[in-house]
Amino acid sequence: MPFSAHIARSLARTIESQRAEHNLFLIDGMPGVGKTTLVKSVFSDLSYVDLNDIYPRNLALTRPQDFFSVYGTKLVLDSIEKVPAIIDYLPQSDDALIVLAGYLPSDKKKALIENYDCGAFTLMPFSMREYAGLAPNPLGATPVPLRITYPLPGFFDVMRNGFMPREDRALSVSAFYEKWLADFFSRHVKGVMNTYKDTLFFRYMQVLADHNMQELNHSKFAKEAGISYATAIYWTDFLVDCGVLLEVPSMKLSERRQVKRSKLTYADSGLLSFLLGCATGDELYSHHAYLGVLQGFAAAEIMKNYAALGEKAPIFFYRDTAHKHVELALQTKSGWLPLAFLSQKARPVKESIRHNDVLIKIGGPCEDLVFISDGTLTADTTSYPIVSASSL
Repeated sequence: MPFSAHIARSLARTIESQRAEHNLFLIDGMPGVGKTTLVKSVFSDLSYVDLNDIYPRNLALTRPQDFFSVYGTKLVLDSIEKVPAIIDYLPQSDDALIVLAGYLPSDKKKALIENYDCGAFTLMPFSMREYAGLAPNPLGATPVPLRITYPLPGFFDVMRNGFMPREDRALSVSAFYEKWLADFFSRHVKGVMNTYKDTLFFRYMQVLADHNMQELNHSKFAKEAGISYATAIYWTDFLVDCGVLLEVPSMKLSERRQVKRSKLTYADSGLLSFLLGCATGDELYSHHAYLGVLQGFAAAEIMKNYAALGEKAPIFFYRDTAHKHVELALQTKSGWLPLAFLSQKARPVKESIRHNDVLIKIGGPCEDLVFISDGTLTADTTSYPIVSASSL
């Protein structure tokens, strides 16, 4: 099920509805996710400049103070990651309309949002709801009904195939991700980070894939990849900044000692599966890292639905020194919405319920625990909602 590049993006409608509210927009997201197509569609009346092109890039690098007087103050400026310093020279006039597409280092993005009336949006890989032609429905925004749903057959292949837009739908999954990685190394790893150690960088991405949705441990990951601790931090930050990795932070409740490190997941399960060397859905399910893939898929799908509405998903996890662990939880208006997994590869239902008790005791108001199912384990009756992973 390769995803056509022409599927309607929910974020386009969100940006269109807010176009009159800002003079500056930032559309970021992982490379190849469709940012250029989106901004050209929504802002078709603006001039378009791509910093991948040598002439505008040289002007932005050598004479940034003249850039907007040359190219105008109503334009889409693509590949902003090539010259992030250009944001220090943005025009201040009220009739300007600048759309930045690409990604920025976290400090630059934070400064942009704080110092300007900036509409900041993140475009993510296609969601299951977008593929089905449905509007985004962020989990936790409304109460989850008490019902049981399971994924249809083929769910593992769906995760393995991935959710990136593809112009050539006849291209095999492996060939697509080989091409994506080649472009990523050429234009971003080398072109933005100036890192030329392709083999080591690829190895580090594989290590991160092997530990998907585990707590971030730079020392351990660096050792496995054969790189320095400082390099692991630098490369991880870059992969987060460019949207390839997504962060799930720890809750950090005050009543009990908890871990402070975040969990990370690949934004696209297809790229994750490719890095794990899984050529089929069955191989993915049989892989020792499968549970992390499933958890990361669920976290990413939840984030996609929030991002499509221009919002940041209020998603966290909990683990304390007493070894109580809630895999995912959403902070909702009614309190915490804890999430667990129903799968032959996950811990038993009763164990998940026991671990969730810690939130009821110290986390404040809590909604009923929701189980996310991959279809490999069924329940005849339950006191908790069971939601198909493919319907998130």
